[in-house]
Amino acid sequence: MISYRLIMMLMLTFQNPMEDLGIPCSDCHNNDNWLPLRSVMIFQHDNTIFPLSGNHSDAECIQCHLGFTVVEKHNFKQLSTECFSCHYDIHQSSFGQNCEECHYTNSWDLTQQKFDHDFTLFPLVGAHRQIECSECHFKPLIEIKSNLTFLCSTCHFDVFTEAKMNDHSENEDCIICHNTRAWVPSDMSNHDRLFPIYSGKHAGEWSTCEAECHINPVEYTDFSCGLNGVCHEHDQRDMDDKHRGEVNNYVYESQSCFQCHPKGDED
Repeated sequence: MISYRLIMMLMLTFQNPMEDLGIPCSDCHNNDNWLPLRSVMIFQHDNTIFPLSGNHSDAECIQCHLGFTVVEKHNFKQLSTECFSCHYDIHQSSFGQNCEECHYTNSWDLTQQKFDHDFTLFPLVGAHRQIECSECHFKPLIEIKSNLTFLCSTCHFDVFTEAKMNDHSENEDCIICHNTRAWVPSDMSNHDRLFPIYSGKHAGEWSTCEAECHINPVEYTDFSCGLNGVCHEHDQRDMDDKHRGEVNNYVYESQSCFQCHPKGDED
């Protein structure tokens, strides 16, 4: 009786549909049977243009090398190395087609992603580093970049609404007074963006917000440039004599002072 091994040898010799493959059949197949494949592969996928890493190293060959016929399954040169050729792109190309910019091959799980939010227009600092992506990106992932603003009230609308109900300022730029570690206490750490109190001549010259400048705690846009006599000993008659004739539309009023001295300097 003709042995199975002899039949295989004859088939490989006279009817090999993959004769131009360039890879010996024995690199993947056993001598006794085509399937299952060798438990220890001679063929090294890492020597190809698509080395297997992460979960790819555990995938079955036929999960990537698809086809209805033997020839189609062995048509390796026509197989794309792009992620979307095997994986459905839930972002619908809104981030491009280089998935490796954000993901590793060991998992799609966002807790194991390598995307660095610090290189975006909104770096994550303080408490923002501890939250799940979906707490801000509550839209479907295909719309992850859309409908987002830098306003704190976009995500913290309930906090902002409650604050306004309790005599809080209408200002929506929360970072001026608050930090990203916690809502309270407010440390005014970014106040210098509006008016320097941590640098320049006003550094160390104040005790609390309300005591010197913001005499109306209900509305922080209502401020005093020392005209109340707390900060600066500005005598109105002296100021009038100094500014009238030299400053157009001069008015002895804090908003006018700020317009000419936005950095708190005399000149």
